[in-house]
Amino acid sequence: MVLPAMGLLSEVLSVHARKPIFGYRFVAVSSLAIGILGFLVWGHHMFTSLAPWARIPFSITSMIIAVPTGVKIFSWLGTLWGGKIRFTTAMLFGLGFLSMFVLGGITGIFLASIPIDVHVHDTYFVVAHLHFVLFGGSALAVFAGFYHYFPKMTGRMLNERLGKAHFWLTYIGFFLTFFPQHFLGLEGMPRRIYVYDPKYGPLNALSTLGTAIMAVAIMPFLVNVFSSAIRGKLAGNNPWRALTLEWITASPPPDHNFEGVPVPPPDPYGYGTPEGAAYLASGGQVALPVSSHGDAGLTPDPSPR
Repeated sequence: MVLPAMGLLSEVLSVHARKPIFGYRFVAVSSLAIGILGFLVWGHHMFTSLAPWARIPFSITSMIIAVPTGVKIFSWLGTLWGGKIRFTTAMLFGLGFLSMFVLGGITGIFLASIPIDVHVHDTYFVVAHLHFVLFGGSALAVFAGFYHYFPKMTGRMLNERLGKAHFWLTYIGFFLTFFPQHFLGLEGMPRRIYVYDPKYGPLNALSTLGTAIMAVAIMPFLVNVFSSAIRGKLAGNNPWRALTLEWITASPPPDHNFEGVPVPPPDPYGYGTPEGAAYLASGGQVALPVSSHGDAGLTPDPSPR
């Protein structure tokens, strides 16, 4: 579930930090490694019911999957290092992903350890870990991608002030909701219960406050989306000055995406290079018109085939 979000994050961080992705090939190979290892870790959900000998291989694979994930984290940090970071809403959600996903990944290493997992199995510690990985990870990256690509989809910019209000309310509300649940789980509070011991009350109240803040956070987002889609600032073809091919065409794209044959950039992540600067200066011009038959407008080859 997190791999598409990771792809979005690589795009957002590179564009809004104006730097090539650090260790691009390692990032690509780590995605493949996560995809393969992801099929080999499912047993860590069942440590309390597996035979003791069967727990070992799943514990090993659950720890190994942290290696390609760590490669991505450090590559993204390398991308940010020394970059000309623009703190747009998309970038804030991307940075939010980084911080929350790292916290979720750390608790994932805890849960890959069999003695710890047996102790906190089916407690709120697991609930906290799951949400730090899936909401703090996937959902924040999806929001980053939405703010990044909304101008291309609609031709209009989202309001940055409302977007940043959405981010901070979501980020703070999420942290207040799920971070206290780590301590509830360590103290033994099980999940899926209706009535709990009063000693868990203060942390549960804090968690409930966080959910209320997250509920409020969705309001500026909805207002932003609907108002911007109708009367938002016109985006132009390439408001982020990105180098990937989709930003060459109009916003929103016409039928069949391009009205001619696009000229691809020399390097889709070549920010800070002379070639990338020259390509942006040229506006990514379309090379050849498309004929009525859908061809590229090329002169037919008269030679026999």
